[in-house]
Amino acid sequence: MPGSATVEHLFRHRAGQMLATLIRMFGAARIDLIEDAIQDSLLRAVKLWPLEGEPSNPTAWLIQVARNALLDKLRRLSREGEWQAAEKAAGVGEGSAALFAHELRDDQLRLIFACCHPAISRDAQVAVTLKTVGGFSTREIARAYLAPEATVAQRIVRAKARLRSDPAMVAVPPPPELPIRLDAVLEALYLMFNEGYSALDGEHLVRVDLCAEAIRLVELLAGHPLTAHPRVHAMAALFYFHAARLPARSDAAGELLLLADQDRSLWNQSALAHALRHLERSAQGDEVSTYHLEAEIASCHTVARDWESTDWAHVLACYDELLARSGSPVVALNRVVALAQVEGAECALRELDRLDAAALTQYYPYHATRGELLRLAGDTGGARAALDQGLRLASSAPVRRFLTRRMEILGFQSLK
Repeated sequence: MPGSATVEHLFRHRAGQMLATLIRMFGAARIDLIEDAIQDSLLRAVKLWPLEGEPSNPTAWLIQVARNALLDKLRRLSREGEWQAAEKAAGVGEGSAALFAHELRDDQLRLIFACCHPAISRDAQVAVTLKTVGGFSTREIARAYLAPEATVAQRIVRAKARLRSDPAMVAVPPPPELPIRLDAVLEALYLMFNEGYSALDGEHLVRVDLCAEAIRLVELLAGHPLTAHPRVHAMAALFYFHAARLPARSDAAGELLLLADQDRSLWNQSALAHALRHLERSAQGDEVSTYHLEAEIASCHTVARDWESTDWAHVLACYDELLARSGSPVVALNRVVALAQVEGAECALRELDRLDAAALTQYYPYHATRGELLRLAGDTGGARAALDQGLRLASSAPVRRFLTRRMEILGFQSLK
């Protein structure tokens, strides 16, 4: 019988949609009861599906079970007036909600905007959104922020406590407030896509479901009259550029391939067309956001015939601007990769030594990058040590196999 792994899978793939739908049906004031009902429905699925088979519409089945569990809970609490109101609300059909033209119609997007309340800090808004709506683990959120798990866990607990202290805070914001919360929503979608594109754990390199959901949600924003800003189109372009490369990101055996080694003929042309369309729309007005710069970098890789013919000078200039705006250690690391193409490995290594190593010490790409630069510079011993440290930190099975192969090329076995 399936165990905790199945529960985790169901939670990650279904809980966000269930929570959003049930909050619309029962109201944000009952969020605690809703979360308990969702957990009950997931546990019931683990018990029944192996015996009876998975239903044709698993999400609808789970929502119905959670809805019934919640109504039973309200009955037991003997809140007659609240019970009648909840039962009436729970009977509302999917398409019967009275929404105005400028309101949000997607349940998950509505909940994301609700979680991004300006009364709590930006980091807390995004963290609680990823935890509640995206089903992210605290470890995954901590990796996205390069922060200790304990710090992120406290941030989430405080944010949830703040939101629960006033149920009105978890209500879907009225249309005039949507633009105010947009940047936090975009950050949450950005991190959602990134985790899908480079999964932290497990046997699979990519979580296609997360990438697809982030694209779906940003498309909704790009098509909404109050949120169709240039930076939203820039983010959509960025997502599509990356998604286009997914078919070539691994070989026939599922092993990781770097961009330099990918067969570009396998890139998804439909996704590239969507990317270019959004990139064109992002050029309206005079706004140049960080998403514009990242989309521009992605477009440079797309138009190049191969790795060597990439306009690396332009890519480096975009990273210079990104770093000046954000100061992000991850951006600084990516800039080093571009610098190596323009100025060579030794120059890139000197720049790498100037980065904030403390912020990147638990980030395996930092060590993998150092290992590759040391290899190019002729320091095989240093490359071996750096790659081995990256291997110690990596949890994704495809990444671990990739780093092991890089070490074998150098003639070494892992020290672990």
